[in-house]
Formats: sequence, C-alpha cells, structure tokens
Amino acid sequence: MPLGTVSGHKPLTFDLMIMADDKPPSPRIQFSFKLANWSLYRQILNEKLMHWDVNRIIVSTNDIDEYTTFISESIVAAARSAIPQSSGKINIEISPVTKHLINLKHQFYRSWKKYGVGKNQYYRTREQLTLSLRNDRIARLKRIFHALTTKQMNTGKVWALIRKYHNKRIKQKITSVLKYEQFKANSDLEKANMFATYFENDIYTSTPDTSAFHIHVSEVVKKIKKSISTSSINASSINTSSINSQSFQAITPKELKLILKQLPNSAPGPDNVHNRCLRNFTKSLIDHLLNLMNASLRFGYVPSSWKTAFIILLLKPGKDRSQVSSYRPISLLSCVGKVLEKIIKQRLSTELKRRNILPRHQAGFLEGKSTMYNILRLNRCAKQALDRNHHAAVIFFDIKSAFDSVWHDGLIYKMNDYRISVYFIRWIISFLCRRTAQIELENQLSYSFEIKSGTPQGSPLSPLLYILFTSDSMNSIPSQVDYGLFADDTAIFTSSNTTSRVRDRLQESIDQFVQWCHSWKLVIQPTKTELIHFSPHPRKKYSNPIHLKVSNIDIRPQTSARYLGIIFDKQLRWQEHVKHIETRIQSRINLLRFLNRITPESNEKIMLNIYKSLIRPILTYGSSVLLNAEDKIWNRLQIAQNKSIRVALNIPHFVSTTYIHQITNIPYIRSYVTNLTERALTRSQQLEDTVTEQNLISLLN
Repeated sequence: MPLGTVSGHKPLTFDLMIMADDKPPSPRIQFSFKLANWSLYRQILNEKLMHWDVNRIIVSTNDIDEYTTFISESIVAAARSAIPQSSGKINIEISPVTKHLINLKHQFYRSWKKYGVGKNQYYRTREQLTLSLRNDRIARLKRIFHALTTKQMNTGKVWALIRKYHNKRIKQKITSVLKYEQFKANSDLEKANMFATYFENDIYTSTPDTSAFHIHVSEVVKKIKKSISTSSINASSINTSSINSQSFQAITPKELKLILKQLPNSAPGPDNVHNRCLRNFTKSLIDHLLNLMNASLRFGYVPSSWKTAFIILLLKPGKDRSQVSSYRPISLLSCVGKVLEKIIKQRLSTELKRRNILPRHQAGFLEGKSTMYNILRLNRCAKQALDRNHHAAVIFFDIKSAFDSVWHDGLIYKMNDYRISVYFIRWIISFLCRRTAQIELENQLSYSFEIKSGTPQGSPLSPLLYILFTSDSMNSIPSQVDYGLFADDTAIFTSSNTTSRVRDRLQESIDQFVQWCHSWKLVIQPTKTELIHFSPHPRKKYSNPIHLKVSNIDIRPQTSARYLGIIFDKQLRWQEHVKHIETRIQSRINLLRFLNRITPESNEKIMLNIYKSLIRPILTYGSSVLLNAEDKIWNRLQIAQNKSIRVALNIPHFVSTTYIHQITNIPYIRSYVTNLTERALTRSQQLEDTVTEQNLISLLN
C-alpha cells in the first residue's frame, strides 16, 4: 500500500541531523559605537602611534605603504580595545509575552509533527504571536517618538530618526541561482566570483585603440609618464613646502582637521578604519596623517591599500534578480585615502576654476550653480520660443556607464594639455593605475580583479575627474545651440522660428558630440536618449518634423522627459510633473498619519518640522519654473500642502485652510516659492551670475 493512503497507520517520521556550514564572519569589523569609550580610544591610539618616529624621513614608496599600514593598524587596534564589536545583526527587543508565545508555538509545532496533535493550538498561537509582535513594534516606536514629543532630541536627531524609519533599507537577498551568459552560480562564493568576472570583463575593462587618434594619445601619455618618472625628486632634497618648479603647498593641520570634522558615518573599506575613529583624532594622529599625506603628494604615489575596494551590490529597481547586470556596484574604499582625495578635490577644483577650464554651463561644481542653473536655462529657452510662437527642442543624452568608462590615458592627456600642475598629474596617474576590487557577498569575498577603466566608484574625486575629462565635449557644437552639463547628465537645446532650423542645428550638434564620444572612448545609448519638441501647435503635423538620428538610430519626440528631477512636457503645462510630486509625497503623508496614530499626544512643532523636512522640499524643488504656470497647477500643489498639514496636526476636514495657515504660520505654497526665488535672485546678484539673474527676473515678472 502506498505511503500516505488511508490505512489506519500513521506515516513514519524521521529526525535527520543536517549540518550546514556556518556563515563566515564579515571581512569588515563591525563596531558598536554607542558603547565606545573614546577617551580610552585616544589614549591607546597615542600609545600605538609612538612606535613610529613622526620625524622619520620617508625615502621610498615602500616606506609610504609601510607607513599607511602602520597608521591603519594602530587605529584599528585602538578601536578594538576601546569599542565593543558588534555581530552586525539587529537585535529587536521583544516583550515577555512575545517570548512565551514563541516558545509555545515551537512546542505545539513539534507536538503536531511528531504525535499528530496540537495543530489547532499551533495556528492559534501563531496568530497571537503575529499580533504580539505588531504590538511590540508599535510600543517600540511609541517610546522612540515619545522622545520627540517631549523635546528630548534636537532637530538633527529628529531628522535622522524620521529618515531612518521612512527610508527603510531592506537587506537585498541575491537570487538563489545567478546567471551570466551561459553560466550559473549557486553558492555565495560562486556568485561573488561570477559578479567579479562580469565587472572585470564587461564594465571595468579597457577599450582597445581603434583609431590613429587613440594611438597618438596613448603614445603621448607614455612619454608623459616616462618624463614624470625620470624627473622624480630625490627624497633627501625634499622641501616640506615646495618641490622646485613642481611646487605644491603642503597640507596644513587646519586643512586636515576641517575635513576630518566633516566626515560622514559611512561604511569602512578593506582597512577597517571607520570615519568615526578618524573624527576622534588626536594631535599625534594629525601629525602622522600630515606626514603620510604630504609624502604621498611629494612622491606622487597612492598607497596600494587605498586603491583596493570591496564592492557590495544593490538591485536596480525593476530588474531581474537572476542577471548579474541587474545590480549596481557600491565600492567601499579606505576612509583614510578618501580624506586625501577630498583635499586633492578641493585643490584641483580651485585651480580649474581659477584658470576657467571647467565649461561655462557646468553646474554642480561652481559656486552658485546647482541643478537649478540648467533647469532655469532650459525653461527660459522653451518658454520664450512658445511665447513667440516659435519652436524649441532639447535632447537628453545617456552615456553608457559614464563614470566607469573614463579612458585613463585620455584623462592624463587632457590634464597635461590643460597644463595642470605636475604634482597633480603624477598623483592622479598613481591614483588610477593598478586599482583592484573584490566582490563582497554574504561575507564571502571573490577573487581580486583589476579595474582598468573609469574613475573609482565611491571616491570623492571621481565626479571632478569626469567633469575634467568631458570639459571640451561641447566645444564643436554650433553657436546657436545651447547646452547644460551636470556630472554625466548632458542636454543640448535650441530654438528657431522653423522646425527645419531646429532639426538641422540639433543634428549637427549630435553628430559632433557622437564623434567626440568616439574619440574619447565613451558610448552614447540611443535607446535611452530622449527628445522633446516644444511646439506652439502640438497637434499639428509638420512637413519638416524634428526627427533626429543618434548613431543611425531614429529619435522621435516624446511628450515629456525628466531632467535633473524636473519633468518637462512639450507645452510646459507641468501637469505630469505635479502628478509625479503628488505620487512621491503620498507615502510620506502616510508616515505622518502613522506617527499621529501611535503618538496621540504628538507635539505640534515637531510634526510641522517633520512636514517641512519630508514633504515641503519635494513640493518646492524646482518650482520656480512653475511661477508662470496656470493657477490650477498651483491649486494642486496647495491642496497637497493642505492635506499634509491636516494629517501632520490631525486637523479635521471642516477646518478652513485659511485658519490652518494662520495657526501654523506656514505660508501658502506659491508665496513660499516666490520668496525662495527672490532670495535666489539676491544670491545670484551677489555672485554676479547674470545668467541665473536674468532667468529668475523673467519668472518673477
């Protein structure tokens, strides 16, 4: 008789002992900084650092590597002695009732499976446990937010707490079977190595020279490297403040301390040095770091441990978990190395600004030029064209793996061509060469692979190097065509009284930009490139429509496209943009509603501050361009604000909007945006930014 059929006999049960491999410990040390004894840490750190004479002359790059290891190990040893280590797991406090229900559930489950009794008790207990866990969570949140209502936390802590509970980062689990080409991986180590193979072969790989220009650049860079190498300075004749014609200003204690004090609480790199440990510096540590970093600049040498990264992976939204290409790499670099990179970034940025090397319409790295700089310029171009019954068009380019595709030789070639200081060039050459990485997956590390292209992901210096690399990308476009640059976001736009002129100008600009990308080994993705035609007659079919080609692929106009966080539509009606805002704030309004529900005696000031921190920035970002929009657009934004305030303060619907704004002293959204725009106008006048000034004046009139 088959097992399990109706027979009066109970089925046999087996108890099998299955041994599973324990999860390996994390390659990075986890510390419980809440329990840190910082005075003990500083005391031990000073004792450790005494084993290296700070006045010892560094005579070789080997000395720099040895010195780097000594400082890192001293910091980690002091941290181990003064800061308890954490398992990295989040221990959730539960009530005695919940603990009792967990034990009961396990007992009933074992009884059911072993003796066939207790099934109903098991399911009943499981339901009670679910309810008890929910009550524990609400009680825990009540205790936390009680601190807010009793004003036991400052504004910074309030924001950090709300952000923690609003932006919950759920640990992403890699799929059980990972695929790359025709291969599959099952174990964590196999998956880590598969990711490493993918990034090594498909992403961080050097592109071969395919033109005479590529060969020319490579030959020139070889000569540059040879020249810099043969002109290396004899360490015995080093001056701490300058190096002959290659002079550089030595890093000062004030400069270093300013950087250290502003370090965020980011994850450590392979050397296990945390930013919190660097922020708790001592005079001895400052002296050693200055000695090390100035030696790095003098020799033009970046320690090998600073060029090693652990890469963790985040799933891209809406992507297939089983494909290696669906994950975004996040590099964890040495925190000590990133301190020097911040200093180099500040100095290089100052030199580029002083010599006007950065493009005129590059936003993000020039004072007073945020994303709004190019948003305002594009809006004015389109608005003026529509007001005159003319045509305007904009094309938004998408460059494939832009930062990861920077051609190292091309970057060095340009730095030399721009006559960047030699000590910068020498240091950047070392910074880019022989970088390695390992994939970190479930505490497993892949094999180490070399990164042969791109600016290091996670480095503070990388965005500036990319901007320098692309600084001449718009030099060949026609004078009647305008552009906007922000990191790897590139927009080209123009206007005219005929569609044919707009089309011809943009097509010429596209061809020039595509040629430039080919010359410098960047690849435009035509399928992700977007075009908008701002037309005074949107329903009219034109005999010469604005149809463009990017790398022989047709690009047709879309009704709308997102640029720097603003959704532009073909008639500047802004309806899709406002709809996007309404969708974004809904989850945040739900959070306010939840906070009110669990804290019946919530503090009005705290709740309004949460609204101002979480919701109002979304309502007002870029809203200066909406000042000339129809009243119904502003009515929708005002309704969104009204709803948010009502929920924040738990105000009934029958209370008038006017009264709500009076008691909260919160201005109407249009008045608030107008005030922000007027302040931005004053700032642009102070900075003598005539472009932004004119754009803002046109919106306020």
